[in-house]
Amino acid sequence: MSFGSRLITIRKEHKISQSELAQKAGIHSNVLGRYEREEATPSVEMAAKIADVLGVSLDYLVGKTDVELDQSILDKVVTIQKLPEEDKNHIMYSLDGLIQHAKTRLAYK
Repeated sequence: MSFGSRLITIRKEHKISQSELAQKAGIHSNVLGRYEREEATPSVEMAAKIADVLGVSLDYLVGKTDVELDQSILDKVVTIQKLPEEDKNHIMYSLDGLIQHAKTRLAYK
C-alpha cells in the first residue's frame, strides 16, 4: 500500500477529518490532500509529525511494517529499558515465560 492510501486509511480509521489532521500537524489541508493523492511527498519530519498526531509509528504510516504498535506497550518498553540491567533481565525472563505460555495455550485451542 502506498503512503497516500495508507494515510487515508489510517486517518479514516481514527475518524479524523483531513482538515483536523492538517491543523494538528501544522500544515494546510490542501497540502495534506496532495500527500493523500500522492502529488507530493512529505519530509521525514512532517511524516513523523503526522504519525504522532495519528498515534501510529512512522514505520506503520509509511508501510515499512503492517503491525500497529500500541503506545502503552512502547511506553512500558521504554521504562524497562531505563531500569538497571539485573531488573531488565528479570522482567524479560518473566515476559518470555508469559509469552511462551500464551503461545502454547493458543496452539491448543
